[in-house]
Amino acid sequence: MGLRAWGIAIKLGRKYYGPIMEKTRKTIGVLGGMGPEATAMFFSKLVEADTAGRDQDHIHIVVECDPSIPDRTAHLVSGGADPLPAMIRSTERLEAAGAEICGIPCMTAHAFLPRLRAATRLRFVSALEVLAERLDSEHPSIRKLGILATLGSRQARIYEDNLPGFEILWPSAEEHSSLVMEAIYGKEGIKAGNRGEKPKALLLQAAESLRRTGAQAIVAGCTEVPLAISQEDLDVLFLDPMDILARALVDATRSG
Repeated sequence: MGLRAWGIAIKLGRKYYGPIMEKTRKTIGVLGGMGPEATAMFFSKLVEADTAGRDQDHIHIVVECDPSIPDRTAHLVSGGADPLPAMIRSTERLEAAGAEICGIPCMTAHAFLPRLRAATRLRFVSALEVLAERLDSEHPSIRKLGILATLGSRQARIYEDNLPGFEILWPSAEEHSSLVMEAIYGKEGIKAGNRGEKPKALLLQAAESLRRTGAQAIVAGCTEVPLAISQEDLDVLFLDPMDILARALVDATRSG
């Protein structure tokens, strides 16, 4: 009996479950682990973005979650271990598992995307590129973006380089350290497993400061940020690049 669309049923014991559909869509790969909670949330975003009437109609997703990848900010800021070799190994595992189109649920890791693209045959969709497209198509009047991101992203200038048509606003150096970095990396921060009032309060204080300096929208420039705050907490537009990336990956996969 051949594995043809609508041509077979699976025999499990005495029951038959079928028919099976042939694969007609690309497989999404997730280069994750940076960090694990953000990766888990991104997987949920992909499933939510993929409208389907039953389990079997959903897109095939392969998640590679390797938390041992060296810290991206530590490398960019202070010369810590280069995360690219470990990212390439994760990409190789994704390719071996059948992934064809990939996303990275870590904004700071996008600083390494040009080198990663050169090292793999997989097609990577950039969260920064699709963020720019979404802003231009849906929010053309917004030109000033307040960024809540790691110091690594700031020093790598990934927002300035990838969003050239926008004015990028950052918290002051003191606020970036005491509010944003503390909310992400602090002992009571998100990467330590805390999503409670402490990191939320720190990030909201930073967001309000950015709004006062002219930000027309706040960008969740680190994938940990939406684990603590959301649009409901803000009076200004809140943009999560991971929401946009998930939608873009699903659309690209379904369009072939």
